[in-house]
Amino acid sequence: MTAPLFDVKARLSEYVTMAENGDVVEITKYGKTSAVIISVQEYERLHQNFKPSFIEQVHKWRRKTGGLSPEEYATLENALSRNKETYAAKTLF
Repeated sequence: MTAPLFDVKARLSEYVTMAENGDVVEITKYGKTSAVIISVQEYERLHQNFKPSFIEQVHKWRRKTGGLSPEEYATLENALSRNKETYAAKTLF
């Protein structure tokens, strides 16, 4: 179901009840969907199945550990450079 924001403001409890009963309520603002009301069960199902992207996992790791030291970064850069050279040499033949 789709509802404009001004209507949701006036009838929020009705839309929450609809969501509790399994409906998904899309809230529109200026004709475009900007938010969604879903039940707690649906939210928990989505949250349980959520798998962060590789980039999100890297950011989380960096926040937790502080990232690579300059020495570790240099070692990694050197290893990647060697792998690139090795791969390039193999594709020439």
